[in-house]
Amino acid sequence: MSLLSDHAWKVRYSPEDGDLVRGFYVPALRCAVRYDRTTGYFAATALTLAMRGIEGLLRNDGHMRLLVGCTLDEAEVEAIARGEALKATVERRLLATPLVPCDDDEIEALELLAWLVANGRLAVKVAVPCDAARRPIGGAAIFHEKSGILEDKTGDRLAFAGSINETAAGWRHNW
Repeated sequence: MSLLSDHAWKVRYSPEDGDLVRGFYVPALRCAVRYDRTTGYFAATALTLAMRGIEGLLRNDGHMRLLVGCTLDEAEVEAIARGEALKATVERRLLATPLVPCDDDEIEALELLAWLVANGRLAVKVAVPCDAARRPIGGAAIFHEKSGILEDKTGDRLAFAGSINETAAGWRHNW
C-alpha cells in the first residue's frame, strides 16, 4: 500500500494539470483507509469513474462516508412544521426520484454503490438546509459544501475543497 506522503500533491489543481481523476482522485484513494466527503450533489458514476482508487481503498480495508445535499420544497418544509418527521420527509423526497440507469456504466455504478453500502464500506447521510433555529428551509436553499479528507494507515491526511461535486461531471470538468 502506498502512503499519502509517497506522492507530491499539488496545492491547487486546474484543467491545465490534466485529468483530475487520474492525477488526484485515484492515487489519493489508493492510499486511503478513510475517505470523508461533503458534497452538494452525488452520483454513483463518480465511484465507477474512480474505480481503481476505490479498489485500493477496499484493499486497504478502508471506508467512505458521504454527506450529500437534499433540497426540500416549500410543501415538504410545511409538512415538517406541522409535525411530520424530517427523516420521513427526506426519505419520501429521495424515493420520488428513483434511480433509473440509462446505460451499462450507470448500472455498474449503482451495483457498486449497493455493494459498498451493503458491505458496510460506505455510509451516506443527507444534509438539509436549515435556518438559525435549525428548522428546515426550502426553495432555493441548498447544501453546497464541497470538500473531502483522505487518511492513510499512518494517520496522514490530505484535504481538498473546491467546486467539485461527487459526480463524474464534477470530477471531469471542475477544479
